[in-house]
Amino acid sequence: MMIWTPITIINSQSAPTPAPFQQMIQTTLTYQSGVRFWSPTDGWLHAWLESISGGAATIWVRIPSSIPAGGTYQLYMIQDSTLPMDGVYWGEAPQLSSTYGQYDNGPNVFSIYTNYAGTSLPSGFAVASDGANGSVTINNGATVTATNTDGTNGEFLYYRTPQNPAGIIIESLIISASSDNHDKLIGYDMVSPTDQGGWWGWSDGFVAAGIHNTDELATNVGNISGSTLSLPILVSLSWQTTNTAKATFNYNNDSLTVSSTPTIGSSYLVSGYTSSGGTVGYQWFRVRAYPPNGVMPSVSLGPQYSGELITVTVP
Repeated sequence: MMIWTPITIINSQSAPTPAPFQQMIQTTLTYQSGVRFWSPTDGWLHAWLESISGGAATIWVRIPSSIPAGGTYQLYMIQDSTLPMDGVYWGEAPQLSSTYGQYDNGPNVFSIYTNYAGTSLPSGFAVASDGANGSVTINNGATVTATNTDGTNGEFLYYRTPQNPAGIIIESLIISASSDNHDKLIGYDMVSPTDQGGWWGWSDGFVAAGIHNTDELATNVGNISGSTLSLPILVSLSWQTTNTAKATFNYNNDSLTVSSTPTIGSSYLVSGYTSSGGTVGYQWFRVRAYPPNGVMPSVSLGPQYSGELITVTVP
């Protein structure tokens, strides 16, 4: 049976969304595999299932068009028990498949994406060490290790891009971490991957969220989880178009915002980092567009319909 759900994306902000734009949709799925998204404006849309529990799903949909300021965007979610998950228009996070990354279509949805599948560095990624005497291991995930214990030097896994980092959000899913007082970072660097002159987000000793650059250290924003870190944890760092960076961790909405106007050059997007003898495991890394004024458009789900509303050939 085919189930249609009309979905209206509402941009309430005074600025349009970037194009393309990654929209988060949280809904309930009847059929986890047989899902497609279709728009009267752009046709079939690429979508990625981040998580699902008890049918409640978090989904990211790539919208090719800009949603005007104060405007809306119409799409439909189609569920069909006979449809397979194709890994093209409908995919899922790598750990959700029985074979790692089997249906992961993250590159079709996000601006930059990797799930560190296999045992080789993904294309565009590189490793650098700042005297940490550490290592980076790729094995269906990335493990970053620093063997030094001086608390300063670190091991880096990064992606180099010529783009201005303003207007993007970078995110990593941390799936393991040693329990010592070490850094677990993602961030930007403007000079070199080991310069640490960019903006950073970290969980320092499992208790603080903050941002760091060469001129400013900000920690102790709030107690995230005492001395125990509940994994996995999504680490998110956004760079607004106004040259403001914000690090956010998904514990009690703790966050910190610090403003600066750095020199924009070649950018190093650090997807994994540790120091002080630490070891950190990362599941995936993604880059998505910054929403208008930092506010994700809202989602309105209409009533479900059975059967075809229009005649379509589902890919």
